[in-house]
Amino acid sequence: MDQWSNDPSPPPSTLSIVATAEPARPDEPLLQPLRRVPLYEAVAERLREFIADHGLAPGERLPSERELAAQLGVSRTSVRQGLTLLRVTGLIDIRHGDGIYLTHTLEDVVAPIAAQIVVENPDLVAIGEVRNALEAQAARLASLRRSRDDLTTMVQSLGDMSSDIDAGGHGIAPDRNFHRAIIDSSRSPVLQDALKRLDAGSNQIAVASLQRPGQPRRSLADHHAIFAAIDRRDTNEANRLMFAHLDVTGAFDAPL
Repeated sequence: MDQWSNDPSPPPSTLSIVATAEPARPDEPLLQPLRRVPLYEAVAERLREFIADHGLAPGERLPSERELAAQLGVSRTSVRQGLTLLRVTGLIDIRHGDGIYLTHTLEDVVAPIAAQIVVENPDLVAIGEVRNALEAQAARLASLRRSRDDLTTMVQSLGDMSSDIDAGGHGIAPDRNFHRAIIDSSRSPVLQDALKRLDAGSNQIAVASLQRPGQPRRSLADHHAIFAAIDRRDTNEANRLMFAHLDVTGAFDAPL
Protein backbone atom coordinates (compact mmCIF):
# COMPACT_ATOMS: atom_id res chain seq x y z
CA MET A 1 0.00 0.00 0.00
CA ASP A 2 1.37 3.42 -0.93
CA GLN A 3 1.63 5.28 2.38
CA TRP A 4 2.37 8.54 0.62
CA SER A 5 -0.76 8.48 -1.50
CA ASN A 6 -2.88 8.34 1.70
CA ASP A 7 -1.57 11.72 2.79
CA PRO A 8 -4.60 14.07 2.75
CA SER A 9 -2.36 17.01 1.91
CA PRO A 10 -0.55 17.21 -1.44
CA PRO A 11 2.90 15.57 -1.28
CA PRO A 12 5.95 17.72 -1.95
CA SER A 13 6.75 17.88 -5.65
CA THR A 14 10.38 18.95 -5.37
CA LEU A 15 13.10 18.80 -2.81
CA SER A 16 15.51 21.69 -3.13
CA ILE A 17 18.94 22.30 -1.75
CA VAL A 18 18.57 24.38 1.39
CA ALA A 19 20.76 27.46 1.73
CA THR A 20 20.80 29.73 4.74
CA ALA A 21 22.70 32.86 5.61
CA GLU A 22 23.41 34.54 8.93
CA PRO A 23 21.98 38.08 9.35
CA ALA A 24 24.47 40.74 8.36
CA ARG A 25 26.12 42.80 11.07
CA PRO A 26 27.09 46.44 10.64
CA ASP A 27 30.81 45.65 10.58
CA GLU A 28 30.49 42.71 8.17
CA PRO A 29 29.88 42.45 4.42
CA LEU A 30 26.22 42.60 3.41
CA LEU A 31 26.17 39.08 1.95
CA GLN A 32 27.25 36.06 3.97
CA PRO A 33 28.37 32.67 2.58
CA LEU A 34 25.57 30.20 1.93
CA ARG A 35 25.48 26.82 3.66
CA ARG A 36 24.60 24.11 1.16
CA VAL A 37 22.95 20.91 2.38
CA PRO A 38 23.67 17.72 0.40
CA LEU A 39 20.55 16.53 -1.41
CA TYR A 40 20.61 13.08 0.19
CA GLU A 41 20.48 14.72 3.64
CA ALA A 42 17.43 16.71 2.56
CA VAL A 43 15.81 13.50 1.28
CA ALA A 44 16.50 11.74 4.60
CA GLU A 45 15.11 14.68 6.58
CA ARG A 46 11.96 14.85 4.43
CA LEU A 47 11.40 11.12 5.02
CA ARG A 48 11.82 11.57 8.77
CA GLU A 49 9.20 14.32 8.63
CA PHE A 50 6.88 12.04 6.65
CA ILE A 51 7.28 9.25 9.21
CA ALA A 52 6.58 11.65 12.08
CA ASP A 53 3.66 13.43 10.41
CA HIS A 54 1.92 10.15 9.57
CA GLY A 55 2.68 8.46 12.88
CA LEU A 56 4.17 5.41 11.18
CA ALA A 57 5.03 2.50 13.49
CA PRO A 58 7.79 -0.12 13.26
CA GLY A 59 6.86 -2.80 10.75
CA GLU A 60 4.98 -0.44 8.43
CA ARG A 61 6.08 -0.22 4.82
CA LEU A 62 7.28 2.96 3.11
CA PRO A 63 6.80 3.80 -0.57
CA SER A 64 9.22 2.20 -3.01
CA GLU A 65 12.40 3.88 -4.15
CA ARG A 66 10.80 4.64 -7.52
CA GLU A 67 7.70 6.14 -5.87
CA LEU A 68 9.79 8.26 -3.52
CA ALA A 69 11.87 9.63 -6.39
CA ALA A 70 8.69 10.57 -8.28
CA GLN A 71 7.02 12.15 -5.24
CA LEU A 72 10.10 14.13 -4.19
CA GLY A 73 11.14 15.13 -7.68
CA VAL A 74 14.71 13.89 -7.26
CA SER A 75 16.80 11.14 -8.83
CA ARG A 76 16.65 7.57 -7.60
CA THR A 77 20.33 7.87 -6.71
CA SER A 78 19.58 10.69 -4.25
CA VAL A 79 16.70 8.68 -2.80
CA ARG A 80 18.94 5.61 -2.49
CA GLN A 81 21.58 7.64 -0.64
CA GLY A 82 18.98 9.15 1.67
CA LEU A 83 17.57 5.70 2.43
CA THR A 84 21.07 4.40 3.12
CA LEU A 85 21.55 7.17 5.67
CA LEU A 86 18.32 6.16 7.43
CA ARG A 87 19.29 2.49 7.27
CA VAL A 88 22.71 2.96 8.91
CA THR A 89 21.06 4.89 11.76
CA GLY A 90 18.75 1.90 12.32
CA LEU A 91 15.51 3.63 11.38
CA ILE A 92 14.59 1.50 8.36
CA ASP A 93 15.33 -1.88 6.82
CA ILE A 94 15.69 -2.19 3.05
CA ARG A 95 14.60 -5.67 1.97
CA HIS A 96 15.55 -6.18 -1.63
CA GLY A 97 12.65 -7.57 -3.62
CA ASP A 98 10.24 -6.87 -0.77
CA GLY A 99 10.28 -3.21 0.26
CA ILE A 100 11.37 -0.56 2.74
CA TYR A 101 10.18 -1.05 6.31
CA LEU A 102 10.32 1.10 9.41
CA THR A 103 12.22 -0.78 12.13
CA HIS A 104 12.24 1.75 15.00
CA THR A 105 10.45 4.88 16.08
CA LEU A 106 12.23 8.18 15.56
CA GLU A 107 12.64 8.50 19.34
CA ASP A 108 14.46 5.16 19.55
CA VAL A 109 17.09 6.03 16.97
CA VAL A 110 20.31 7.79 17.90
CA ALA A 111 21.01 10.24 15.10
CA PRO A 112 24.60 10.37 13.87
CA ILE A 113 26.70 13.48 14.27
CA ALA A 114 26.27 15.66 11.21
CA ALA A 115 28.68 15.10 8.35
CA GLN A 116 29.49 18.82 8.30
CA ILE A 117 31.58 18.50 11.47
CA VAL A 118 33.74 15.91 9.69
CA VAL A 119 34.16 18.15 6.67
CA GLU A 120 35.33 20.99 8.90
CA ASN A 121 37.45 18.72 11.13
CA PRO A 122 38.68 15.79 9.00
CA ASP A 123 40.76 14.29 11.83
CA LEU A 124 37.78 13.77 14.15
CA VAL A 125 36.86 10.35 12.77
CA ALA A 126 40.38 9.03 13.36
CA ILE A 127 40.49 10.68 16.79
CA GLY A 128 37.19 9.06 17.70
CA GLU A 129 38.41 5.61 16.67
CA VAL A 130 41.53 5.86 18.84
CA ARG A 131 39.66 7.44 21.73
CA ASN A 132 37.08 4.64 21.76
CA ALA A 133 39.74 1.97 22.16
CA LEU A 134 41.75 3.87 24.76
CA GLU A 135 38.79 4.88 26.93
CA ALA A 136 37.45 1.33 26.85
CA GLN A 137 40.83 0.19 28.17
CA ALA A 138 40.71 2.96 30.78
CA ALA A 139 37.35 1.65 31.97
CA ARG A 140 38.78 -1.86 32.23
CA LEU A 141 41.73 -0.65 34.30
CA ALA A 142 39.49 1.58 36.42
CA SER A 143 37.42 -1.44 37.41
CA LEU A 144 40.62 -2.98 38.81
CA ARG A 145 42.24 0.08 40.37
CA ARG A 146 39.48 2.49 41.40
CA SER A 147 39.35 3.73 44.96
CA ARG A 148 36.36 4.65 47.06
CA ASP A 149 37.11 8.33 46.37
CA ASP A 150 37.12 7.62 42.62
CA LEU A 151 33.67 6.06 42.88
CA THR A 152 32.45 9.05 44.87
CA THR A 153 33.65 11.40 42.12
CA MET A 154 31.84 9.33 39.49
CA VAL A 155 28.62 9.34 41.52
CA GLN A 156 28.87 13.11 41.88
CA SER A 157 29.25 13.47 38.11
CA LEU A 158 26.22 11.25 37.52
CA GLY A 159 24.13 13.37 39.88
CA ASP A 160 25.34 16.61 38.33
CA MET A 161 24.53 15.36 34.83
CA SER A 162 21.04 14.30 35.88
CA SER A 163 20.38 17.69 37.48
CA ASP A 164 21.67 19.58 34.46
CA ILE A 165 19.46 17.55 32.09
CA ASP A 166 16.41 18.05 34.34
CA ALA A 167 17.10 21.79 34.17
CA GLY A 168 17.04 21.69 30.37
CA GLY A 169 20.80 21.46 29.80
CA HIS A 170 22.81 18.96 27.77
CA GLY A 171 24.93 17.69 30.67
CA ILE A 172 28.17 18.42 28.83
CA ALA A 173 30.41 19.47 31.74
CA PRO A 174 29.40 16.59 34.06
CA ASP A 175 29.68 14.18 31.13
CA ARG A 176 33.28 15.25 30.64
CA ASN A 177 33.89 14.99 34.40
CA PHE A 178 32.57 11.42 34.45
CA HIS A 179 34.84 10.32 31.63
CA ARG A 180 37.80 12.12 33.22
CA ALA A 181 37.15 10.38 36.55
CA ILE A 182 37.33 7.00 34.84
CA ILE A 183 40.53 7.90 33.01
CA ASP A 184 42.09 9.11 36.29
CA SER A 185 40.98 5.89 37.99
CA SER A 186 42.93 3.82 35.47
CA ARG A 187 46.16 4.83 37.27
CA SER A 188 47.97 4.56 33.94
CA PRO A 189 50.13 7.64 33.22
CA VAL A 190 50.81 6.54 29.65
CA LEU A 191 47.13 6.00 28.91
CA GLN A 192 46.19 9.26 30.61
CA ASP A 193 48.77 11.18 28.59
CA ALA A 194 47.59 9.63 25.32
CA LEU A 195 43.96 10.54 26.02
CA LYS A 196 44.94 14.05 27.14
CA ARG A 197 46.45 14.61 23.70
CA LEU A 198 43.05 13.72 22.22
CA ASP A 199 41.11 15.99 24.60
CA ALA A 200 40.25 18.74 22.11
CA GLY A 201 38.81 16.32 19.56
CA SER A 202 37.09 14.17 22.19
CA ASN A 203 35.41 17.21 23.70
CA GLN A 204 34.24 18.39 20.29
CA ILE A 205 32.70 14.99 19.59
CA ALA A 206 31.02 14.94 23.00
CA VAL A 207 29.52 18.41 22.59
CA ALA A 208 28.13 17.57 19.14
CA SER A 209 26.78 14.24 20.39
CA LEU A 210 25.04 15.61 23.49
CA GLN A 211 23.27 18.30 21.48
CA ARG A 212 21.29 15.65 19.60
CA PRO A 213 17.66 15.26 20.72
CA GLY A 214 17.33 12.68 23.50
CA GLN A 215 21.04 11.93 23.65
CA PRO A 216 21.81 13.39 27.11
CA ARG A 217 19.48 10.93 28.86
CA ARG A 218 20.72 8.02 26.74
CA SER A 219 24.30 8.90 27.66
CA LEU A 220 23.37 9.20 31.33
CA ALA A 221 21.82 5.72 31.27
CA ASP A 222 25.02 4.38 29.66
CA HIS A 223 27.10 6.09 32.35
CA HIS A 224 25.09 4.41 35.12
CA ALA A 225 25.69 0.99 33.52
CA ILE A 226 29.42 1.68 33.09
CA PHE A 227 29.68 2.87 36.69
CA ALA A 228 27.95 -0.26 37.95
CA ALA A 229 30.44 -2.46 36.11
CA ILE A 230 33.40 -0.50 37.49
CA ASP A 231 31.93 -0.57 41.00
CA ARG A 232 31.61 -4.36 40.98
CA ARG A 233 35.05 -4.75 39.35
CA ASP A 234 33.66 -6.41 36.23
CA THR A 235 36.59 -5.67 33.90
CA ASN A 236 35.20 -7.20 30.71
CA GLU A 237 31.79 -5.58 31.09
CA ALA A 238 33.28 -2.17 31.88
CA ASN A 239 35.42 -2.42 28.75
CA ARG A 240 32.52 -3.59 26.58
CA LEU A 241 30.03 -1.00 27.84
CA MET A 242 32.43 1.91 27.45
CA PHE A 243 33.38 0.94 23.90
CA ALA A 244 29.72 0.45 22.93
CA HIS A 245 28.78 3.78 24.51
CA LEU A 246 31.47 5.73 22.65
CA ASP A 247 30.89 3.86 19.40
CA VAL A 248 27.21 4.86 19.35
CA THR A 249 27.43 8.38 20.80
CA GLY A 250 30.36 9.26 18.55
CA ALA A 251 28.85 7.83 15.37
CA PHE A 252 29.36 10.15 12.40
CA ASP A 253 27.09 10.63 9.44
CA ALA A 254 29.83 10.12 6.86
CA PRO A 255 29.31 11.81 3.49
CA LEU A 256 28.06 9.33 0.89
